[in-house]
Amino acid sequence: MVPVLNHCEACGKGEPDHLKADHPYKRDNRIPEWHGWHAARRGLGSSLYRLGIPDMVIQRILRHANVSTTATYYIKTAAGDVRDAMEKLENQIARSEQVQSDTNRTLASNSPVDSSTVQ
Repeated sequence: MVPVLNHCEACGKGEPDHLKADHPYKRDNRIPEWHGWHAARRGLGSSLYRLGIPDMVIQRILRHANVSTTATYYIKTAAGDVRDAMEKLENQIARSEQVQSDTNRTLASNSPVDSSTVQ
């Protein structure tokens, strides 16, 4: 783990400096755990993707030779992303249905009825 991320919850001292403390060392869980450079790069790729940055731009930022590497290994979708996407789709469908309904009502109310053709 990166030492700067490893501090005691009670006193804030790093683990090596904590040896002389009068309480047991307990890592501060408010600070995220370090999972390595690959995880950091994957987090960057996923965050950029959530911001709407195109895959090809993310590929260049991460300096991958192939965009499929970026898309396959470095862009991860979270459950919230899926929910948000489905909500957007539902809203779009609802708006589309509303427009369709409004159009049908407008056409029906604007069409003249010729009483001579009604039987």
